[in-house]
Amino acid sequence: MKWGLAALGLLLSGTDAQAHAFSPDAGHFYNGLLHAFVDPAQILLLLALALLAAQRDLTVARAVAVGVPLLALAASLVPIRPEWLAFAEVWVLTAAAVVAALVVWGRAMSAWLLLVPVGLAALGPGLVNGAELARESWLIPRLYLSGAATGIFFLLTAMFVCAAKARDHFDSVAAIGVRVLASWVVAGSAMLLALRWA
Repeated sequence: MKWGLAALGLLLSGTDAQAHAFSPDAGHFYNGLLHAFVDPAQILLLLALALLAAQRDLTVARAVAVGVPLLALAASLVPIRPEWLAFAEVWVLTAAAVVAALVVWGRAMSAWLLLVPVGLAALGPGLVNGAELARESWLIPRLYLSGAATGIFFLLTAMFVCAAKARDHFDSVAAIGVRVLASWVVAGSAMLLALRWA
């Protein structure tokens, strides 16, 4: 009973939550670095990209690991208005669902054909970062964006290595597990998209 009252007290005392909370105390680089780790949409997208890279050959894996942070960084440099942040987040969630659906589908495709949705997906986090920079004018762009690209690279690479190691050690089970996890990414992205219009 007392735990229930404590939980109710915590719920009632909460203030508004922010998915993109920035802390001036953390510094410009670290605000960018941590952004990929705290944004649910970007986590889903990077997980989908890591699963795609682990499922495909080394050419796709290298292109994803190197190309995604670089394309995101390039897209961050495009001037964008702060009001476009909602559009950029929808882009990220839609891209996560599409890439994860490709993993679930699992059919053989040309590496060059796969790189088209990967490239379009990589633009999403860049557009989000550009909109965040326009909204949070106190951030120093070169430090924030270098941190954001580094965070994307670290998180993407860590998830890829985990998926690739699981595939190496548990070959047949991991192949099914990758597709199941990708289906959850599709579902999670769809739920977050639905919440935007709820």
